[in-house]
Amino acid sequence: MTMRERTGPGTLAVVCVVVAAAALAASGCGGGGGGDDVPEQPAWIESASILVPGVGVDNKMCRVDLCPHHENTDLITWNGAIWLVHRSAVSQILGPNSALHIYKSTDSGVTFVHQAKLDAPVDRDIRDPHFYIVGSELHIKALTRLPVVSSRDSDVDTIAMNTHSSDGVTWSALVAIGPPTWSFWNIEKHGDTLYTAAYEDGDKSVVMYSSTDGLQWTRGALVYGVSADTPLETELVFMPSGKLLALVRMDGTDEELLGGSGRLRTKVCWADPPYAQFTCPDELTGQRLDGPVSWLWNGRLFVLARKHIAGTRKRTALFEITGTLEGGPIGIREWGEVPSAGDTAYGGVAALGGSRFVITWYSGELARNDTWGVGILRPTDIWKATLDLSKLK
Repeated sequence: MTMRERTGPGTLAVVCVVVAAAALAASGCGGGGGGDDVPEQPAWIESASILVPGVGVDNKMCRVDLCPHHENTDLITWNGAIWLVHRSAVSQILGPNSALHIYKSTDSGVTFVHQAKLDAPVDRDIRDPHFYIVGSELHIKALTRLPVVSSRDSDVDTIAMNTHSSDGVTWSALVAIGPPTWSFWNIEKHGDTLYTAAYEDGDKSVVMYSSTDGLQWTRGALVYGVSADTPLETELVFMPSGKLLALVRMDGTDEELLGGSGRLRTKVCWADPPYAQFTCPDELTGQRLDGPVSWLWNGRLFVLARKHIAGTRKRTALFEITGTLEGGPIGIREWGEVPSAGDTAYGGVAALGGSRFVITWYSGELARNDTWGVGILRPTDIWKATLDLSKLK
C-alpha cells in the first residue's frame, strides 16, 4: 500500500458575491434548502461524525477562537500520531479575519486534541493548508491572498507560505516559499525530492515546482497551459512504475464556472522521469474534481473530491480512477458520497492499517442542503469518517 503522508477552496467563491440579485437564480448563487436529498451512508463508511462544529458557533473574532465557517482540511501521520489542520473564518470569502487550527490524535483518529492556532497575516487571508515532512520537522504550506473581490483567483497576489514545527505546538513565523501569483497545491515526496503543482492567479496555467528542503522551490515543467480551460488545483500522484500522474481541475467557461451547467471535466496528464515534460492525452468527462486528495491502495487509485449536482448543489464523494496502473483506458467511478451539502469537500486522508483509513472534509448543514453560493457564506462543520475499502468490490 502506498499513499500520501498527509491532504482547500480558492477565491472562486467570491463570484457569487458580485452577481446581481436579479441573476442569482440563474447563476446558482441563490437558494437554500430543497434539491436532492442527502443519501444514506454507504457501506464502506464504518463511522462518520462532526469533529469540529461550526454550525451554532457565534464567535466572529477568528484570530481569537474558532469561527462558524471551517474548511480546507488536511491529515498526516507524523511522530506516531495523526495530525489535522483546517481553516476557520466567518465565511469562505477572503479576509485577514481567518486562522489555521492544528490538532493531534493519538488514538487512530477517534479523538483530536487542539494543539495550535496560526493567524493569517494582518493584511491577508490564509487558506489551503497542506502538511509535509522534512527531516524530523512537520511543515505546513498555506496560501495567503489579498482580501479583494475577484473571480478565478484574479488580482489576489497569492503567495505560498511555509511554517514548520518540531513538536506540532510551537510553529515558526510564516515565510514565502513560492513566487507571487502562484498557488501551490498538495506537496508530495518522491525519493529525496518534494513536488507540487502550482496554478497561476487567474487560473491560466499549471506548472510543477520541486524542492529538497521544503523552503526553496525551483520551477519545472509546464503541466497544462490551456488558459481557456481555467486549470487550477492539480493533484500529483507518483505511480509504482515511476510515472507521474497529474489530475487537473478545469473550471471551463464563465457559464461552467459554478459547476451547475455545461461540461464537467478533469484533464489527465503524464510525465516520465525526470518529469521534464507532460503530455495530456486523456480527459475525465462528467466529473470535475474540486479540492482533490488522492491515495493508492491495493493497486487502486482513490480520490476524495467535490461532486457537482443539479442546481449548483455540491457533495463530497469518493471516486476511483481506473486504468491508471494497468495502462488504460482511463476512467472514473464514483463509489458514493460522504455526509455533505452546501459548501463542502477539500479533504484529508491518513492510513490506519490494512484497508482502513480515516478521512476528513468540511460540509454545510445537511438539513439545509444549500446551494454552493449560499453555503460559502454560512457555517460549516469539519467531519471525519473511518473507511474500509475492502468493501469496495
